[in-house]
This record gives sequence, structure tokens and C-alpha cells, in this order.
Amino acid sequence: MTSKPDLPALEVWIGDCITHLRDAEGFDVNRVHKEEFLLLYGVAARVMGYSDAYLRLSRAGLAAESAVLARTALEHAVTLQWIFIVNGGVNRFQVNVAHDRIDHYTNLAVWLKNEELAKAVASLDAPPTGKRLPKFMSMLRDIDEEKFLETSYHILSQHVHVTHTAVAAFLEQGDKELHIKYKQEYVHHYQATYIVAVSCMLARWVVAKITNDTELIELLDKKSDDLILPMTLIDGLELSKRRPGL
Repeated sequence: MTSKPDLPALEVWIGDCITHLRDAEGFDVNRVHKEEFLLLYGVAARVMGYSDAYLRLSRAGLAAESAVLARTALEHAVTLQWIFIVNGGVNRFQVNVAHDRIDHYTNLAVWLKNEELAKAVASLDAPPTGKRLPKFMSMLRDIDEEKFLETSYHILSQHVHVTHTAVAAFLEQGDKELHIKYKQEYVHHYQATYIVAVSCMLARWVVAKITNDTELIELLDKKSDDLILPMTLIDGLELSKRRPGL
């Protein structure tokens, strides 16, 4: 029976994924996939950036605070996988990005009371027609087998939102009285680190597929077995929804 990977092994893997994307001098992308790569690269880079920040905070003794970054890395990685493996997902993301851009600058113009910016936004080309991305939880449930990632997302969310943990984490029962404390303990440090490692694997797999990097795919396949990390979430997706060729 395969034993679960230890914490140091997961941290080394996360570090390797960060280094791979951060230090790359460039990527060999087929012309057919050029626009797709440019569209998706930033999402993968964000996964690595949040994972980097997670490692730095958790190693600095801020494991509870770093859980916020683990959740964010997971959200980006799952969204990236959905966009890539679902038939029509890339086109829906293109529509989403175009709408998001206009919505953002429209709201910014209102917030700043800037008429010049408002006029510039109004002069932008209309976004392409078509469906936008579904809500995140809908994407997650599309590709999440046995609700593992959904449960993980829920647990990590306890430190993102104001929940019961904002009370319980700072109270400690003594022999005769209740004590308050400033530093909160985080009992899910291993699980959070595992989720970050999964997020890195999911994002790196998409980069490997877009760049047709067979050597990297082989490496990911081996690491997937060694560290018990899924390379892709396509097995949880209905056959009728899968992108052709995957």
C-alpha cells in the first residue's frame, strides 16, 4: 500500500514547480496554441505565485494565515483545468476576460469619478458573444470526483471568511478559566500543503500540454505516482463535455 508523502517532500515539489515557471527563459509553443498559451499562462503563473507565498508564510510560522493562499491557489488551478479540459472552455474564458475587463474599468471610472476613463471604456470594442464561465463551484463540481476538492475548499474557506473559527481559534480552556490568545494554531497544515501541491501539479500539467512538452509530461507522471497527486481532473468530467483530443 502506498504511504502518503511527507510534508518536506510536498514542499520540495511545490518549490520545484515554482522554479520551473519562474525561471523559464521561454516556452516553445506551436503557432496553433499561441493565443491559448497567452490566455492561460497568467492563470498558471498565479497558481505558482500564490503557492510561493504560501510556502513563505507557512515556513515563517503563519500556517493559519497561509491557508488563505492555499484556497486561492486551488481556485485558480481548478478554474485553469476546467477551461482547458472542457470542450469550449477556452472560448468561454475569452468571453469572460473581455467582459471582466470592461466591467472592471467601468467600475473604476465610477469609483474615481473619471469622465475621461469612462469615455475610453465606452470606446472599447464590444466583447465577443458567447457563454461566459460558470460559477466556480459549478466548475469544481463538474470535475471533482468524490467531492475531495470541494471538501478541501470548504475547510480552507474557514480562514477566508468570518466563521466560527474566528472565535474558537483564539480561545483556550484552562483548568479554571478561559484564556485568550493572539496566535492561532492550525491543525490542517499538512492538508493545506497537500492541496497546494495538487494545485501546482494541475497547473503545470496544463502548461506541459499546451507546450507539448513530452519530457515534462513524463516527469509529472512519475511525480504523480510518487506523491499521489492528480495530474488532471479530466476523469471526473463527463465524456460528452471533454475537449476533443485529450
